[in-house]
Amino acid sequence: MHKSAAVLRHRELTQEIYNIGDEVAEYTEHLAEAIADYDGELTEDCLAEFVEIVDDARQDARRVVAELIGLRQALTTGRAAGHLSAAASPEERIPEPELLDASGLADLFPLQAPFSVQTMQDALTGRTDLVVQHLGEVVGYTLEQTDMVARELGVVSLPHLYARVGEIVEAAVLGWVETVCVDHPAFVRTMRGTNPPEFLEERARIDRIVAKVAAKRSRRGA
Repeated sequence: MHKSAAVLRHRELTQEIYNIGDEVAEYTEHLAEAIADYDGELTEDCLAEFVEIVDDARQDARRVVAELIGLRQALTTGRAAGHLSAAASPEERIPEPELLDASGLADLFPLQAPFSVQTMQDALTGRTDLVVQHLGEVVGYTLEQTDMVARELGVVSLPHLYARVGEIVEAAVLGWVETVCVDHPAFVRTMRGTNPPEFLEERARIDRIVAKVAAKRSRRGA
């Protein structure tokens, strides 16, 4: 491959790594927004989307990293040498977020009958706020780990990273669904709608734009 073509392809693949990480982080944020709004149905829908995104991310990352390894070898040691320098290993790694599940939420915010309405509200909002915060930490971890791989391919296995992120996110989300939505549906109904997810507004905006474009094309073709 010609030097300039190799360099261009290297940039494209490196950006693709960032895009993969951004998508996993974005759908994790969707889950956090749905949970913050106490919307159990939307949360489960978002979780199904998230699982698919993680599966795709693992496959795409495996393909991209394999091609990048070959390109970087060529750009540092082969005929195209001199266009890319080997990156230094990062000095410090962000710790992996701890696993938070239903039992952990129940232990941290216990509810033992009989309890007052205020006690129940404090416990359930505590569980919800903790899961939202936890998912935010996972987002930061995902983005920074992805950035590390984009700079130094061998530092982390991206397919393993996204698989682990998927496990951590699923455990927290299902834990919240079980200990808040399933166990206390009446409370969830009263709280739903207090924090409308921003990503739903963005999707609606995009749908409106797509509808307008489609309408214009239809009129032109008439």
